[in-house]
Amino acid sequence: MFLTVLWFVLGLALIIKGGDYFVGSSVSIAENLRVPRIVIGSTIVSIATTSPEFIVSTTASFSGQPGIAVGNAVGSAILNIGFILSLICMIRPIPVSRKDFRIPSLVLLGVAVLLTLLTLRLTLSRVSGVILLLLGLAYLVFDYIRHKRASPRKLAQQPEVVVQDPRMQTMRRSVVFFLVGLAMVVVGSHLMVTSAVKIAEALGVRPILIGLTVVALGTSLPELVTAVASVRKGVVDLSLGNIVGAGILNCTVITGTSASIMPLRMTRTTQLYNLPALVVTVAVFIVLARLGGRLTRRDGRIMFMLYAAYVVGLVLLRGR
Repeated sequence: MFLTVLWFVLGLALIIKGGDYFVGSSVSIAENLRVPRIVIGSTIVSIATTSPEFIVSTTASFSGQPGIAVGNAVGSAILNIGFILSLICMIRPIPVSRKDFRIPSLVLLGVAVLLTLLTLRLTLSRVSGVILLLLGLAYLVFDYIRHKRASPRKLAQQPEVVVQDPRMQTMRRSVVFFLVGLAMVVVGSHLMVTSAVKIAEALGVRPILIGLTVVALGTSLPELVTAVASVRKGVVDLSLGNIVGAGILNCTVITGTSASIMPLRMTRTTQLYNLPALVVTVAVFIVLARLGGRLTRRDGRIMFMLYAAYVVGLVLLRGR
């Protein structure tokens, strides 16, 4: 058991550091290619910060562990809003541009509801997975075009990207760090998935409980790092766009790819508790964000208490 926990911690460490390299190099590559900063913040950073979730979920799917594949994607989406975003709000209120927030937030709610409906038969089939994957890719293209058409003045007003590393100033170095980070995340994901299954078996709980909590927290650390950095730089709205984008990718590209590899089967409790919890979390988040045009410290406390209640219920259910 000690050795299994050690492998889990090692896998987590590799994902954290590899994710850091992957995020920094992805943004640096985008900057070297002269991609507009607003696209970096709303799309490319979201893709980069969800890379650990993507690799962990696809690895779990290849390994025949649908519980971890689903739990990681859904758990990360809930954790990003209920824990990371609420934490940022309690530190510093986040201004919300209703015009820019409307489409991404409604897309996030829509894909969360769609994911719930597609799993009513306790299985996310390959066809459903392909549908989710195509929807996610279509949204990325739409989001890119939408921001690309923004006026030069609006682009110039975007905050500087906060995920930067002085070691990645050139394209060659960025590509090297990209490949190193990717390798670390892949190896770390394999170690984490295999050890998480053994830990779940030893504790007598289903793997999905581990996926919804510990694995989800580990793979969401890039989003947490980005959010903390945005607070330090005084551009907290960047973390909002990143978390909304990451949630959409978790529900579409990540879950869809995992189901495309192997149909994802789940328990009735997962379908009746975890997925509705995702929909409720997203709905509450949207209502709070649109009410006053900003997310206040009080809003942060509300979302945090909602997430805490979800985790308590999850523990009581023991991943059944």
